[in-house]
Amino acid sequence: MELRDPYQSSGVKCVIGTKNRIIPGCYVLSLESPGGKRYESASQQLARFPFDPIFVEGIRLQDGETLSSYSPWLNLLRMKRGMTPGEVSVYLGHRKIWQRMLDDGQKLALVLEDDFFVQDDDQFMQAIDDAVTVSPHWDIVKFFDYRPKRPIQRWRVNRTEFVLHKYTSSGCVAYLISAAKAERLLQQTSVYRPIDEDWSHPWEKNLRIISVDPNPVIEIAPALGGSLLECERKRAKAYYRNWLRSLYGNVLALNKTARSLRWKRRMANLLMPELRTGVTKGS
Repeated sequence: MELRDPYQSSGVKCVIGTKNRIIPGCYVLSLESPGGKRYESASQQLARFPFDPIFVEGIRLQDGETLSSYSPWLNLLRMKRGMTPGEVSVYLGHRKIWQRMLDDGQKLALVLEDDFFVQDDDQFMQAIDDAVTVSPHWDIVKFFDYRPKRPIQRWRVNRTEFVLHKYTSSGCVAYLISAAKAERLLQQTSVYRPIDEDWSHPWEKNLRIISVDPNPVIEIAPALGGSLLECERKRAKAYYRNWLRSLYGNVLALNKTARSLRWKRRMANLLMPELRTGVTKGS
């Protein structure tokens, strides 16, 4: 059954009901085998949804691909500290999933890390459906944001509120991505920043990233044995703490702030103008 709404005339199609529902491919990044706590948590949750999830084994720290894909020179130029092996491995795991979705012929894919937790099943599925109806207008839709900044633009699609944050927040636990953008991101041959840090520079790859508000997904790493990256990051921050790199980091931060504000203002004006529900004052 297909129902039309006032947005139909603006090129936005509203599809409700399972008959015409478009189900994106679903991929879970995990280092665990069946029976592991993280694997089972993800598997049991996804059994509640109409997905056919594919578990993709992450890149392990000892794999030679980790070091060969990392560019320390670009890292030195683009980031205030070096990447940890775990951060490189996570990024390569996401890239492995993007390649898999292209190989599978998927136009859209739901990508999950194995420590996700869906807070509201109905909201999550509704948000996916609503994002699919306006998929030409975005490249990535995030369902989880770590300490998000305030929104500078809002859009309402059916029952879902999508937002553009002042700065793209950390966290790649759960997101939708288009095949076109996955292919574009795979053209990058070297890894030199963590994946979410890369996404916080959206102007570099023309990334249109929006989020669902409120987030229907949270991260539950502490309940599943703890974060696999946090200890590494703390050691890396201490190791790279020196006045010269800190000073250069401040220069990078100032440049990022200026570029980010220009980019977000541009996106706020361009994305889905017929669906805007409000702009945060002072943005």
